[in-house]
Amino acid sequence: MRCSLHKDCAAPTQENFRQQMRFRIVISLLLLLFCCGESVAADAADQLQFSTTECKIKEPIYGSTFDFSGLHSDLGHVVKSVSNGDDQFEFNICGNLSKTCNGESNVAACLKKQGKEHVLGVQHELFYNHGKMYLKYKSGAKCDNGTAEIANYQLHVRLICDYTLDAQPITATANDGCSFYISYRTPLACLSIPDGLQSNSCRVGDTKSNGTFDLMPLSDSNYRTSNRQGAIFVIKVCKPVLYGENSMCPAGSSVCLFNNKTTNPKERFINFGNVQTHPVVENGQLLLRHESPTPCAKNSSVNYTSVIYFSCDKFIRNAHPEFAGLGADSCTYQFNFVTPLACNDLKPCTAFTSTNELLDLSSLSSKPAHTLLKDGKNYTIAVCANAGAPCLGNGGACYEQNSTTISLGNSNSQLRFNQTGSLYLLYEDGAQCSTATGMRRWSTKIEFVCANNATKDNGVSTAGGSDSLKIIEDSNCQLLIQYQTPLACREPIKCKATSYVDHTTDGLGSSGDELIDLTPLISASDNYEARVELPASMEHLVPKTTKFFLNVCRPLVPKYQLGCAGGSAACMAKVTAAGAPEEERSMGFPLVSLTQLNRTFAELLYLKGDPCPSDNTTELSTHILFNCDMRTGRGQPVLRSIEDCAYRFEWATNVFCPPHECIFSADTCDLVHDELGRRFNFKSAPFTKDGQIEIDYNATKMSVNICGEHRKAMTDYSQALVNIFFTHESPNCGREGTMNVQIRLICSNQTESSSTISSDQQCNLLYVQRTPSICEFLSLGATQQDLVSNGSTSSSTSSTTSGTSTTTSSPPARASPAGKPTKAATSTTTTTSGPDPAATPIGPTASVGTILGAILSVTFCVTCLGLLAFSPARRQRVRRLFRRSNSAVRYSRVQSNEEANLLLEPNGEFTESDDDMLL
Repeated sequence: MRCSLHKDCAAPTQENFRQQMRFRIVISLLLLLFCCGESVAADAADQLQFSTTECKIKEPIYGSTFDFSGLHSDLGHVVKSVSNGDDQFEFNICGNLSKTCNGESNVAACLKKQGKEHVLGVQHELFYNHGKMYLKYKSGAKCDNGTAEIANYQLHVRLICDYTLDAQPITATANDGCSFYISYRTPLACLSIPDGLQSNSCRVGDTKSNGTFDLMPLSDSNYRTSNRQGAIFVIKVCKPVLYGENSMCPAGSSVCLFNNKTTNPKERFINFGNVQTHPVVENGQLLLRHESPTPCAKNSSVNYTSVIYFSCDKFIRNAHPEFAGLGADSCTYQFNFVTPLACNDLKPCTAFTSTNELLDLSSLSSKPAHTLLKDGKNYTIAVCANAGAPCLGNGGACYEQNSTTISLGNSNSQLRFNQTGSLYLLYEDGAQCSTATGMRRWSTKIEFVCANNATKDNGVSTAGGSDSLKIIEDSNCQLLIQYQTPLACREPIKCKATSYVDHTTDGLGSSGDELIDLTPLISASDNYEARVELPASMEHLVPKTTKFFLNVCRPLVPKYQLGCAGGSAACMAKVTAAGAPEEERSMGFPLVSLTQLNRTFAELLYLKGDPCPSDNTTELSTHILFNCDMRTGRGQPVLRSIEDCAYRFEWATNVFCPPHECIFSADTCDLVHDELGRRFNFKSAPFTKDGQIEIDYNATKMSVNICGEHRKAMTDYSQALVNIFFTHESPNCGREGTMNVQIRLICSNQTESSSTISSDQQCNLLYVQRTPSICEFLSLGATQQDLVSNGSTSSSTSSTTSGTSTTTSSPPARASPAGKPTKAATSTTTTTSGPDPAATPIGPTASVGTILGAILSVTFCVTCLGLLAFSPARRQRVRRLFRRSNSAVRYSRVQSNEEANLLLEPNGEFTESDDDMLL
């Protein structure tokens, strides 16, 4: 718009000049305050990043001291790397090795590789970085594969919190062969557990089934679930949260909220519930109620409470909790945890592990009682059954001495897990027994030990795997027996790994360790057949009659005429015209656990296969590279290359892809996956009536409308489902008449539903719908999903997407392509013209405003430069500010020529590289 010369373009008044001056001053002050705020944030970050040459660290948030001097060993620590040619690492902590390395003394770490010794370090420095603690060994010998950045050998030992002491150090190596990484699990990296919160039991009896719910197997690791408002809940079942990188929860807390947006580190982690080791069953609902010592922000007269509701699902592998919603008092937080451990109709003498692996020892109950002789006593023991004569009544174990029978406990069939995940059976209420502290009753504990892990085959005993019983101890009125049997063997390696994930502030969560888990791909019924897609130069290496069979993290399922060595996880076979395999060769055994490369890539190695046809001195091996691809469903292995008798497969799968927030259209009741271009309409879904579902509640039918405002929809590829969260008005439920709703739409070839309503101050509805209609939306086929038994894995936070989708017709009961969502049409036109000379302020007032603004701006810049100049951390922070992307999950693949400089930048800051994730 052009102004009138005599009216609109009149010269600015003195008041205009003052307003402009004030505006410039305010802007400059705001910039200065912003700079100071960034400085404060940088100072907070500095508090969480430091190093020391001592062997202990003072924790910066709670003031506790981590003292690692207890890890010093006169003999040193020895770790073998099966995945790297049986390299052997010898290292010590808080001191040097007692032996020489390559003729040198006073060495702290040594590598034995192919008969030669290499010094990895002569001393170490202890680093702390946002809860991550590790030792860096310095002054290693020159590395043959070294680069200009890293010319010498390096060793990094990450110190990881583990209360159970059941894990051995695990080593991982960089591909350049110069940088090595070891994870050392120890209670010394944990905060101490407050008195009264320590327990090695987490079970409750079920009066309905006369069985026992045992939740201890769920205590293996931390779980992370989004509050869907930019923060993360860190949860540990039956144990305190494991202290670690961005998991610095208060001592003794089992549920805590991590808000990365809080600048004060001491306010970043809030205790939402202390450890609870006594689950309860209320109105048939299994739950853990965690009380917090922290006053509620909405009502300081009460403290926070977290309630975890456990529901049964036998098909899930490695389930995880989901935040269901806030209670009516705004101080109670509800979570749903669907797991087979909440099932109360299990076959006697069977148990599910935390990864949904069924251990079936029921066949042992039909065997005759075992008789053992020790110290002049004849012991009689049965498993999951009455022992019979000479034991009396329902005695499961007893001993005879001098014609007298002593009961050592009554039999039962309730298998349990101890804190390290080992399976055992406990017979209690035996005969009276005298101890130094008074009278008690005899008990018998039978610990089951895997007889031959490498030859586990659906519980079938094999040669060399016969049952064996041995009395270990008979004291303090308890008989301890170890029972070796193939039935106690579990999957030989871990099929999950921890990866550090960096989330941006516009995502649904905060940075931290997240679990990569491939257990949903483990198949107990069939093997996978790989496609062959080799380069033309390698096609001659594989005859067209050759087929490749693989399984994931376990031996192959026995199949008729597939004759690879027992325990093999990969097999190549020449196939006859009739389709029968012959001339089989083992391509390796599952000896090395899953290794993560970053959040969306992981690698699995099978080693020590049969001799290579082209080189009898080399053993066949299998390398499987898994990568996240939401479009591929469960996927299929593809042979890509053969190098030095190592067969390299690629496997694109959505199993461990991060969850994705879908767009929910309240108007059309459409669920839109913008990344895949798919749409699902609830009004036409076969399990709804015009978008509504009916729930049985209090002997009546309650209608719940899936359609509406304020719905959050998240994919969970690990469990092959879509989660939908919202609040439903229900006048007859709870104190406020509202209900938190979580709907789980699971891809399955069956159509069935179930619901659980937990009524407390706030009602909580968990509705599970299995249906083939959602499979296409998730890029899955129902038969493909059922092949792997509807597995599941841990959750990570999702990326945030938004938009408005157009409505297109789709066939009922099917997910259909939707194309890219179309945003609502919005047009904004801004016209910018050059300055009009008549409107340009000229005069003393304008000059003063400009001069003052310039002075303050210069002051601001100088201040910022001064603050940045003396702090590498602040400089790095500013760099990251300009590097930020819009993605909620940031990761990178690393080329081999980069790996020598992956761990630390020259200023000591951690990079976002793959090697950083190894630590």
